[in-house]
Amino acid sequence: MNNDERASSARHAALVGTTKALRKSGLSASILASLALGVSTFALRAAAQEAHAGADVALQPIDVSGGTPASAGSGEGAGAPGWQSPSEKMGYSAPPILTTTTKINVPTFDLPIAVQSVPEQVIVDQNAITIQDALQNVSGVQSNNNNIEGYVFNIRGFNSFNVLRDGLLIGVAIPQAYDTANLQSVDVLKGPASFIFGRADPGGVINMVTKKPLDTPYYSVEQQMGSFNMLRSVWDLTGPAQIQGITEGAVSYRFSGAYQDGGQWVDFTNTRKLLLSPAITFKLTPSTILTVEGQYTREDGRSDVGQPALGAYPANIPVTRSFLEPNEPLDTVRSSLISYNLRHEINNDWAITNRFLAARGVIEKTDMTANDMSTTSWFTLDQGVTYQKLTGTNYSANLDLTGKFFVAGSRHDILIGTDYFYQYYNYVLSGDGNYPINIYNPTYGTVPYYAFATAAAKAWTNTAGFTMFSCSQQRDLGVYGQDSITLFDNLHILIGGRYDLADVRSGNSTNYNGSATFGEAYERFNTNPLQHNQFLSPRYGVNYQPVPWIAFYGSYTKSFGQPNGISDNNEPLPPEIAEGWEGGVKTELLDKRLTTTLAFFTITKSNVLTPVDPNDPYSPSRPIGLVRSQGVELDALGKLTGELSVIGSYSHIDAKVIKDNGGLLGHTPASVAPNSGSVFLAYEFAPDNILHGWRAGGGVYAVGQRWGDDQNDFVLPAYARLDAFAAYKATFGPTRWTGQINIQNIANTTYYTGTDFWYNNSPRFGIHTGAPRAITVSLKVEY
Repeated sequence: MNNDERASSARHAALVGTTKALRKSGLSASILASLALGVSTFALRAAAQEAHAGADVALQPIDVSGGTPASAGSGEGAGAPGWQSPSEKMGYSAPPILTTTTKINVPTFDLPIAVQSVPEQVIVDQNAITIQDALQNVSGVQSNNNNIEGYVFNIRGFNSFNVLRDGLLIGVAIPQAYDTANLQSVDVLKGPASFIFGRADPGGVINMVTKKPLDTPYYSVEQQMGSFNMLRSVWDLTGPAQIQGITEGAVSYRFSGAYQDGGQWVDFTNTRKLLLSPAITFKLTPSTILTVEGQYTREDGRSDVGQPALGAYPANIPVTRSFLEPNEPLDTVRSSLISYNLRHEINNDWAITNRFLAARGVIEKTDMTANDMSTTSWFTLDQGVTYQKLTGTNYSANLDLTGKFFVAGSRHDILIGTDYFYQYYNYVLSGDGNYPINIYNPTYGTVPYYAFATAAAKAWTNTAGFTMFSCSQQRDLGVYGQDSITLFDNLHILIGGRYDLADVRSGNSTNYNGSATFGEAYERFNTNPLQHNQFLSPRYGVNYQPVPWIAFYGSYTKSFGQPNGISDNNEPLPPEIAEGWEGGVKTELLDKRLTTTLAFFTITKSNVLTPVDPNDPYSPSRPIGLVRSQGVELDALGKLTGELSVIGSYSHIDAKVIKDNGGLLGHTPASVAPNSGSVFLAYEFAPDNILHGWRAGGGVYAVGQRWGDDQNDFVLPAYARLDAFAAYKATFGPTRWTGQINIQNIANTTYYTGTDFWYNNSPRFGIHTGAPRAITVSLKVEY
């Protein structure tokens, strides 16, 4: 059972009933991703030799403002010879990490932290439709998501729900699967990050950097089609807006989005997804810029509830096999948000930035979920009809002052700020009935439609076999300050601190053939004690650059983690606390075309909830658990030559429960891969080559064997997946046309991406399968 989240124990109990623990397996939990590491090491050695020969290369100016809209850059208009799309201008070269990710106006190479970015060109080459597809390129990140909910990840050994949009947190109250159609990049800030973003899980945070309006017109439309009846349309329109009475060039816009139908390989899970993302930028004065963005998402489909494990491994059944019913109603996920970024340049050295985001979301689902394996019939899964509805509201805001000054030969880059986060959600969960199904020879259609049609009514009238209502509210207010001190141009010292005031209030009403109402839950919400916490988070770090292309760094961070809610005696429980030590080496090689980060880390999280009775995971919990994760990570991004680009990663993570009541002591948390890695290469033929216009590449993603649940009762086997792509671009008059083909999982390898513990099933009955061999073709026109 997941101990990292509020209310997860109740959800988990309702979905699976009583867990039957299997005897602990003695199988190994490690495998080396040697192919990824070997290729990356070869590339880095070659790069280091070239960089050493010409180390004194002038650093080109970069924009790390985060509040200034991107520009088309070179002034090449659509149709000009050799014109490039915005993603090509960034390429595989590491983009400037915006202050929405680090909140300080300092290049990340000078900071004692590890930040990895997946730029848009990588997303395009790999046809990475969701952020979980893109994050496969980042070391130490594993997905626990299905086809509809997409915000649960494991980073550096810890489960994380910390997904940000341009530096503003979107909490669990706003469920959705994040599309990449409106993203410029996906960044991952590693390690305890609560100093910057408030309460955060200690593995790291994910920041989605959205596409901003451009000053130069650019328009693109793309049509994709592929395996599993997938059709997807993507568009991106941007440029200056001519408005009467407003100075020319003062307003620019961008409208991006996507519509997708199909593409799901698991039977009966077909989905339809819509993303609309408008944005407009106002240059109020030469030094003041306001960008306002909106986003609307809707998804209609059936959640993949996963497959079961038999014994110590996933059941040996086709990855396309579903344990849903063809007559199930469609699940619906809807969310909308509006945000703004207002930045004022006080002078050349100082700026003030204000950001705000408001979001609202709802998810309503009626699914088949597993209770247990039958004790009376071989290979039979006992399932029930589960109804869930969550309605949530989210507000995020911050105000930052950044600047620099010089004292006695030292440079000081200052950050002073405050932020606020609020979320509230209502949640109802019910389970009813028992409909067995044979996992090897399933017979569908045994669940009458009225069982689905009446599920919501049974939940709200308290006539289902199980019902739970809950209300939850979280409010966080933080103030922080940070100084990046530069001495002798090559020694950077980072000192900072943050003070948090955090409140959590919740109320539950649960029925096991008794009584439960939303009114009772709300009454308890109002009468339960408020969990109030205050916490000071320090941050220290050093970055030393003996030569311009290499940096050695080390840091210490103490972080304020997730709230633990209320005990069974209605007493507030202390929040999770984490400490992180990190050290490593960064390089900028080949005239700064190739960047690498080698990081060593140790993170310890305390106050983890553990059950009082180690033999009963649903017994009352108390915060005595201690989890330690330590390891090494390598990431590389950039160009090996003018034509050959690479993005690669490798991680070795050793995560263990080192203090517990006894039930989980010594166990590895679920979904933590001791070894994983990836390498993806892309080659674009030079203009003087007869094959100019062609771009092609491919790569491998390798993940070692890992435990599927916290009890370490079963494992997910190791796998290596091969992908490839080829694209051809041709210019006709004012337009450029690009045809592209992507092949995923060339060898048709059977693999499993993770396990569910949040919305649908327990890990043992919610194993997510990876896609079999899939082919996607696309045609894109730009002008």
